[in-house]
Amino acid sequence: LFKTKLLLMGKDVDIIMSKVMDDKQMLAVMDLLETTCIYCPYYFSHFLALRIVQLSISHGVSVNTAYGFAYYSCILCHLGDLCNASKYAKFALDIMQRMQARQKYCRVYSCLYSMTFLKTNHMHSCLDPVLKAHHEGLKAGDTAHATVCAVIYCSIAFRCEKKLASAKQVLTDLKREAKVYKQESVWGLAVPLEQAILNLMGHADKPNLLDGDAIPVENIDTFITNAKSKDAERILCVTYYYQMLVAYIFDDLELAIKMVEEYLDLEYPLEGLVVGTEVVFLYGLTSLAQARK
Repeated sequence: LFKTKLLLMGKDVDIIMSKVMDDKQMLAVMDLLETTCIYCPYYFSHFLALRIVQLSISHGVSVNTAYGFAYYSCILCHLGDLCNASKYAKFALDIMQRMQARQKYCRVYSCLYSMTFLKTNHMHSCLDPVLKAHHEGLKAGDTAHATVCAVIYCSIAFRCEKKLASAKQVLTDLKREAKVYKQESVWGLAVPLEQAILNLMGHADKPNLLDGDAIPVENIDTFITNAKSKDAERILCVTYYYQMLVAYIFDDLELAIKMVEEYLDLEYPLEGLVVGTEVVFLYGLTSLAQARK
């Protein structure tokens, strides 16, 4: 990280874009780095993204550079450096536009709008760009990342829509689309949100439990067990969060606190989608309510 910061010192987009990569071997390396960065374990992807940025500066930019800068922006955001996170997020968008890398649209946007822009921009302003990225991803054939953008859109819509019914309708439409493109595994990230909405709308027998029609297995405990067996930490993150949310709202404070503890015990808790911040906030509210009892 320190090496990357030194390489970028004093450089603007024009300087970075002054050299375009044309070596076929290096272009193949950049493609490999980006693909591996996306699908490798979370703790390793940081190093690959930083390497993309470093090679872009030393050997010239490619269509992969935009994703590297988007990820770098998220790293800075995670470290609390929102000023530079916003700066390099804009670099990523500018580079993507100049390189005419439309095929990278939803990859870059899913990265930026799951973290950086949710913390630097008004949440409402993120809705339209994420939905556009979703449509662009489908056009480019990147159905997996298009579905990621759909999940992000639903998460933001849940927090922004005035009526739960509107958020539920959006979610239902995008879920149907995900099934058409055989992206049910990616859509799994939105399953806990869908059930939470049903609970809040009064469509669950036990509103404090994340059990019901949206959960594809017999109950939430089985859903969590399956996610643990697959090391699906991101699904666990959102499941613990939404279970904690409905438990707190329906006054099951013990369950809410248990979910917070489960979340905090995860090795790599999800920091994007403002979930990390909301977990801490809900933990405070739950602890206060428990103390008052």
